[in-house]
Amino acid sequence: MKKLWLLVVFLITACHQQPQNPILGNWLEVMPVNRHIIQGITFNDNGSAQSIGMQTLQYESWKLENDKLTLSGKSIGNGQTIDFSETYDIIEISPETLKLGKFGMYQIEYKRVSKIPENVK
Repeated sequence: MKKLWLLVVFLITACHQQPQNPILGNWLEVMPVNRHIIQGITFNDNGSAQSIGMQTLQYESWKLENDKLTLSGKSIGNGQTIDFSETYDIIEISPETLKLGKFGMYQIEYKRVSKIPENVK
């Protein structure tokens, strides 16, 4: 009977655990030179995205295909608003770190945070 009970508990637990996309959540860019600047991205499970600390670059959506991440939104500045879409290579993704690159020429490193600092919009 004890083995049957353990099997039932295991099956209930397994059925309730949904695999979560590892990119979901809040990510802040690691900026070693300008530590006072806080910026990043929030990835939502419905495919929407929001900029963190960037008034002129407004992320709206994201798409993940293979090892590529596409971010889309609006660039606001100089009296005009321009739609953009940028695709990055995912170099590394873990529960704490997200590294994006482009054409092997540069990398952007992000760290996951559970809460966005209050002084950042």
